[in-house]
Amino acid sequence: MAQTSKERAKLEYEKKRNLQKIEKVNKILKETQSEKENSLSRIKAYEEQISNQETKIELSKTEIGVISKEMSDISVSQKGLLTQLEKLQKDYAQILYNESKNNKKLNTLSFLFSAGSINELFLRYKYLEQYSQNKKEQLATIKNLNTQLGQRNSELNLKRANQNKILEEIEIETNGLSSLKEEQNEALEKLSGKETALREELKKTRKSLTDLNSRISSVINSSRKTTRKPSEEMLKREREILAKRKKDSKTSSEPAIISTFTNKNFKEFQRKLDWPTKGFISDRFGVKKHPVLKNVRVENNGVDIRTNAGAGVHAVFEGTVLDISQIPGLNTVIAIQHGEYYTVYANINDPKVRVNQAVGIGQVIGSAANKDGIPEINFQIWHNFDKLNPENWLGPK
Repeated sequence: MAQTSKERAKLEYEKKRNLQKIEKVNKILKETQSEKENSLSRIKAYEEQISNQETKIELSKTEIGVISKEMSDISVSQKGLLTQLEKLQKDYAQILYNESKNNKKLNTLSFLFSAGSINELFLRYKYLEQYSQNKKEQLATIKNLNTQLGQRNSELNLKRANQNKILEEIEIETNGLSSLKEEQNEALEKLSGKETALREELKKTRKSLTDLNSRISSVINSSRKTTRKPSEEMLKREREILAKRKKDSKTSSEPAIISTFTNKNFKEFQRKLDWPTKGFISDRFGVKKHPVLKNVRVENNGVDIRTNAGAGVHAVFEGTVLDISQIPGLNTVIAIQHGEYYTVYANINDPKVRVNQAVGIGQVIGSAANKDGIPEINFQIWHNFDKLNPENWLGPK
């Protein structure tokens, strides 16, 4: 029973998270009406929608299994209650039978006054009193067991009704999933006729990413070769952060004090980092097939996060602004150093920071720029020269 309760709690949490993701994606897509009907960004959005829809269906199927276990637990409980009830009813029937026989032979008063002494009379009285109380308690227990059985039957009927409702929902969601896949296939077919334009777009994108990779590698290399003396502003910022963290540490649940300059604790925040902006991941880390072009593979050294128009972009961790560059196709790129770790924010508008500036967690460093009419940033995490998958570092959203 306890195990089933844990499964139910976990399932409800996952369902809530998935629903929030679906609502977030739909809201962002609704707010970006300027998106081309048939574009790579739309294809990627379909991928996220389909993934969320599939998760929703799988969670519903899991819920069917959990309900079946809950129904099984209720059935086991019912059998136990019935066994108790049958035994009590049998015992109670025997009591009534014995009482009936005894009444024929000897009534209560004669039983009492046939005692040989006052002490025996008192003992007989207590016996009759206890006998009567036991009979009342057994009758009350029988009534209570009948009430519990009625409750179990109601629970079982409710579970069955809920199970049938979820089965109907799965059918509806499956139809919705089929519609999404049909829309995606139609968009893919229309895009496949624009192979020349897509290859030209891919060429520009690869050039932008190569320039980004070279620039970040260069600034990291320079930072490793030189000892960067902190400015007075950085020292002041460091003192303010340390003082605030020390003051709040006794009453808050914030992480332990972290040095702005070394940030040795960055690696301890795996799967706990704040997201750089609100939105959903529209393109994931690593090498993958091009969604349209055959026999073409594309690589992403980070993740693309699609967001709302003009959405703020925030530093995911305390650090020092290492570089701010303009890269064609990626607008402004900001790199922040956290000791041996670096976070990179590409496709930024209106930067709010400058090189060598100390920044705190959640500090606004700019806003999301448009890419093909869509507000989207590219976010990367480097450990020295190694590119890491940001999804392994960002906390739940």
